[in-house]
Amino acid sequence: MTMLERPSASLVEGRGLRRPEKPEMTHRPFAIRLIAAYLLLKSTVLVMCVVAVHFLPSVQPTANGIIEDLVPMIMGLKEPGIDIWLAPLFIVVDTVLGAGIWFLQSWARIIIVIDLTWLFGRAAVGLMALVVAHPKVVHFRPPSPYFAINVLVGLMMLGCLLDPDIKDAFQRRS
Repeated sequence: MTMLERPSASLVEGRGLRRPEKPEMTHRPFAIRLIAAYLLLKSTVLVMCVVAVHFLPSVQPTANGIIEDLVPMIMGLKEPGIDIWLAPLFIVVDTVLGAGIWFLQSWARIIIVIDLTWLFGRAAVGLMALVVAHPKVVHFRPPSPYFAINVLVGLMMLGCLLDPDIKDAFQRRS
């Protein structure tokens, strides 16, 4: 078949051979708005803690406690002064992920899903191993309200981001 004999694009489209385009996103799902707002609010609280310690060094123990509650992985470092120095890193991460989710960027969704799956999977395996190995040793410190809120929000975020409708919203965007 030569170039002159090739059917025109309008003929191909008329026969229904053209791939249908994905509908454009007209609104942002409410769950996405909540997730982005949570991440940006978390960043704002971390910024306030860092700024408060900068201007009032006497509030550092309180700020460290809030930072450790919002970013539990810092708690494992056991160095009280490091919280304030690591907080800006988590401010940037939460802000970038919040903006990525807000603008329906699939990379932000993937990073959050992997992070939460890793976090909850590791916690479940560790707790089960501890209960099996030493059932009488397991005891918990009284949890902070921030910790409980983080766990609940994390589970809800994971559930929302794995929902097929939310997943489709990210695919329509890209």
